[in-house]
Amino acid sequence: MFAPIRLFIFVSLLALLQLPFFSYAQSSKKSVILDYFSKKPEVFTYSHFKGAPSPSKETLHLLERQVHWDEVGTGSKNASGLQLRFEKIDEPATPGRSAAESYRVYAAGAPENKVFAFESWPVDKNATADTRDVYVNGQGLLMIHRPKPAQEMSFKAGDDELDLWPATASGEPVRFLLSSIDGQLRIFGTLVPHPVVADDQGCRIEVRVAQPDSAAVLIVIDRFPAKTNIPLVLKSEDESLSKTLVTDSEGHAVMALFPYLPGKAQGILKATAEGPNCLPFVVMPWGAASQSVPKAP
Repeated sequence: MFAPIRLFIFVSLLALLQLPFFSYAQSSKKSVILDYFSKKPEVFTYSHFKGAPSPSKETLHLLERQVHWDEVGTGSKNASGLQLRFEKIDEPATPGRSAAESYRVYAAGAPENKVFAFESWPVDKNATADTRDVYVNGQGLLMIHRPKPAQEMSFKAGDDELDLWPATASGEPVRFLLSSIDGQLRIFGTLVPHPVVADDQGCRIEVRVAQPDSAAVLIVIDRFPAKTNIPLVLKSEDESLSKTLVTDSEGHAVMALFPYLPGKAQGILKATAEGPNCLPFVVMPWGAASQSVPKAP
């Protein structure tokens, strides 16, 4: 009489123990990466031109998430020491297929014995997860199948690679995340296929699109003297702003800028950073008619 009851209790407990694993497996393909940045990251500098409205808290939080993603992916805040690397694949046009830029992805140092999920976050869309399981081989190459013995140390794997075909405008990034299904590892990366960047005497400045039509941009400076005040001159049409960025221990700093001007639908932004022996500058159009997006095959 008591044996069936014990059996029922045992089976029920077993099902309860399995439930968390089942739930995680079912939700692993859903993008939850923005929840990873739900806590407000460090305050960053932002500015807008005279007469333009102040950005909303929601917009600033969105830009903070972008900055945090990029910093975790490549900067000193990268706790794991791992990051995604993107290698351009030059493929000529073939009958029925136009020439387009594609990329293979590496996560050198990522463990080979794990199953991963892969997520992407374009500027103008929500973050989405690839529906396939992803694996890495001994070189860190991302693959959509477990590596075969002959592919274990290969830098390319043909149709078994997880390749990317991003369709982006100038200065527009796509952010990516490789995360292990067991939740123990997250590896970030940001790809800007057509960067708006300039170098001068080793110093670098970049303007990165943060909202569609460059309604907001990120000004990124690198390779400047460490922990130094770097003057910026920002010009949007006839309006000018002067700002100062303080570099970190790696000579890096970032700020957000809203280049739109009251009563104007489009214009040109020029950003200049002044180092002790360098003066790099970049120019980027803003507005609805300022960007053209290449078509993916």
